[in-house]
Amino acid sequence: MSALTEARNTLELLGVMCYERVVADSNTVYAGALVAQNSSGYAVPAADATGLTVLGRAENTASAGETVRIRSGIFLFDNGTSGEALAVTDIGSPAFVLDDHTVGKVGGTYAVPAGIVVDVSADGVAVDCSPDIMRAAALKVYAAATASALGLVKQAAAVADCTPAGGSAVSVETQLNALLGALRTAGALAANAG
Repeated sequence: MSALTEARNTLELLGVMCYERVVADSNTVYAGALVAQNSSGYAVPAADATGLTVLGRAENTASAGETVRIRSGIFLFDNGTSGEALAVTDIGSPAFVLDDHTVGKVGGTYAVPAGIVVDVSADGVAVDCSPDIMRAAALKVYAAATASALGLVKQAAAVADCTPAGGSAVSVETQLNALLGALRTAGALAANAG
């Protein structure tokens, strides 16, 4: 896919709120484009690039130094292809920016959230990029958990590997029950109902 070179009629399914941002140097934002804010607070066409936060759809075409009006809400964008193609099974999952009119399942190198998938059809992907949804989409993008930091999986209590305790072998059942208890204590498993 390539970025827009002219205005696009991006179908609005639900509009919520408007922003106004000055377009960053060396950029043009076309009406209908998926628009992001860079780390300096300037509007840029959404892209698979670091430091971007998606704000919504451009309401007008604006060049560097000009003001672009940006509307948040639910909009219909193009669907990625191959491994980036979103399907109806992705409803409720984050959509990621591929370019300023295309969203995908993985999001290339930087995984910039475009919003939450509301629907997928032959016409494209309906993406909710309203402010509350953008926060939820960002929260759904986690790094892997480590021993010292929370990540995709909730950090749980440490449990030792199966080794003999005090010189005598501990049954697998005893160790498994200890592991399950630690996971319940950490909140990774629900309490035993039985």
